[in-house]
Amino acid sequence: MRRASLTAGIKAGSSSDRSARRRRFSLTHHCNHHSSPLLIMPNLHLSRRIQHALTGLILLVVSHILSPFPTGFILLSLATAAFYHVHRKRTYDEDWDQWYLEQFGPLLREHEKGEWEGVNVADNNGSTSNTQTNRDDAPPTTYKKRRRRKTIPALPGAYYFLVGTALSTLFFSTKVARTSLLVLSIADPMAGLVGVCFTKTLGCNITWKRLFRIGAGGPSLAGSIACAITTIFCTYVYITSTDDTSIISGDGNSVSLSLASRCCVGIVAALAEALGGRNFPLIGAVVDDNLLIPLAVGCMVEWLGE
Repeated sequence: MRRASLTAGIKAGSSSDRSARRRRFSLTHHCNHHSSPLLIMPNLHLSRRIQHALTGLILLVVSHILSPFPTGFILLSLATAAFYHVHRKRTYDEDWDQWYLEQFGPLLREHEKGEWEGVNVADNNGSTSNTQTNRDDAPPTTYKKRRRRKTIPALPGAYYFLVGTALSTLFFSTKVARTSLLVLSIADPMAGLVGVCFTKTLGCNITWKRLFRIGAGGPSLAGSIACAITTIFCTYVYITSTDDTSIISGDGNSVSLSLASRCCVGIVAALAEALGGRNFPLIGAVVDDNLLIPLAVGCMVEWLGE
């Protein structure tokens, strides 16, 4: 009798578990179909992309208050040096690293965070040897827990952002430098947003690797097109058109572009965004796109400008 009641209880419990699993599956299925696409796309990295755009726009506003060169270049160089110092210190100081991650962790990519691990280090009269001695009068070996780097964090994209902006103010005229910074601020995050949205929402995005049948992943075709189109629009903010009669002849700081030239600048910006920060079999690692984009755009505008 007792065995029969126990068997009935087990069956009832199994039945209730199956019912609970069915309810959870139904709820999950319902949420996946009715939730907003932005809520189920963890790869958007909105906070990082918003910070990226706001940083560039703030620097653009400052460039209208302070002279981009030499004042802007000096300030950007000092900020870059300070940024590098903080990064170097956090690579070997865990307290600094913890503070850094608390402040900027949500804005970092995984390879920019790094990891720590605990290790046992022998601590017997200052010795760091792991060898045990067989002498009877020798003191027992004791171990002390220490922390060391498991993976070294890469320099964040913000560092290359500052370097690219500083070099733009050094090498290019004011309008060209501002255009390069505007493209970096708007077109670069736009490429990522469009690429993720097409992949997660429509499921029909095609990456460049897949297009050329060399693998999967990497930059997307939709993101590159969005980057090129955004770049074309950005060039109209500071760069006049070749048919604009308001251009003052002899002004060394004036530059103009035709529509075809703007399209070429857009294509180069898209290529820089797609290639930056990636490894390739023949050429190796390419510099970060935050450094490559402003320099590539600035060079193209200076070359094609009239």
